This record gives sequence, C-alpha cells and structure tokens, in this order.
Amino acid sequence: MSRDVDHQAIRLPSELRSERLILRPYRADDATALFEAVDTSRARLRLWLDWVDDFDSFEQARYYVSGAAHDWTRRRDLFFGIFHCDGRFLGNSGMHNIDWAIPSFELGYWLRDGAEGQGFAREAVRRLTKFAFDDLRANRVEIRCDPRNQRSRLVAERLGFLYEGCLRNSRRDPDGSPRDTSVYALIPEDYADRDAARRQGG
Repeated sequence: MSRDVDHQAIRLPSELRSERLILRPYRADDATALFEAVDTSRARLRLWLDWVDDFDSFEQARYYVSGAAHDWTRRRDLFFGIFHCDGRFLGNSGMHNIDWAIPSFELGYWLRDGAEGQGFAREAVRRLTKFAFDDLRANRVEIRCDPRNQRSRLVAERLGFLYEGCLRNSRRDPDGSPRDTSVYALIPEDYADRDAARRQGG
C-alpha cells in the first residue's frame, strides 16, 4: 500500500469467521454485553490491562463502543468483538498501532472469565493474522504482552510468532511498579514458512 493511500477507502469486512467464532466490529447494542464481560472479569483483567479500572460504568462501555466505531471508520484502530457462533460475547480483539505505510499491525486480545482455556484467543488471533497478511498485505504483525502473562505468551508462541525481545520497564502495573513487555512478531516470510510447515505436518 502506498504512503498516500486513502485509509478510509480501504475495504474492510463486516465480519471474520473461523471454526467457532465470529469477529466483527462493535455495534451500539453490544455495550451491555461488553460491560458485563469486563465487570465480571475485572479482578483478572486488571492484572494485564491498564484501562480496566477506569472502565467502571455502562456509560463507559457505550463510549468505548462509539469510539471503536469511529476508529473503524477512520481505519485508525480496528476493534473486533469476539463472539461465539451461537451469539455469546466472549471478549475483545483488535488491530492497533496501525501504520498503513508499511503496513504493520499490533494484535490485542482478552477473554471474559469462563472463556479462557478453550483455545478461543488462539483461534481469534489466528484469524486476525490471516486477515492481516492475506487481505491487508501486512509486512509486520506484532503481539505484545507482559512476560508474566503465560496465557497470552502461549497464544503468540503456539501460532509461530517469533520472540524479538523484551522492552524492560516499558509500562506500569496497577500498583505503579514498572513492568516489562515481551514483543513477538511475524513478517511475510515467517508467515509463509509457518503455513508451509503446517501443510507438511510440521
């Protein structure tokens, strides 16, 4: 994609589907399910997500959904709700820190309590990775996470993302102490090699 591309003209799907999931942009009526998911998962999510403590009301959920729709229209951030094919809201995923001139994307994801440990995050990230490389012609796709967040690390590692290093003291814990950030990434050559290995049973 050229540097002078009209970002708003980039065509995006109304949804992405995988074996068990539907990933789609947020609608106004998703605010209730979103707030309930965050509110009932708050104790766990706040360990890794610095916005959770401020996400403390239904109005905040409405604001988030509205902002996500605005960012989607501007192609600045692409937020996808993670829904089971039976309609249940399971969590959030997205493509952030987008640089369309490269193009490059950082993938983010979280699941509500009760949805962990069933492969949903890995399935969602696999689908977003495919979308980034196959449809958006990505030259770089990143996953960043706290190295202590084993579930998030395993998503990256099991999908073949390569560990590039640790950004030391790059963020703060909820208690204010500094913490590290692990960086994983794929570039097109990695993605092609990974798919070739999968087809060969590697």
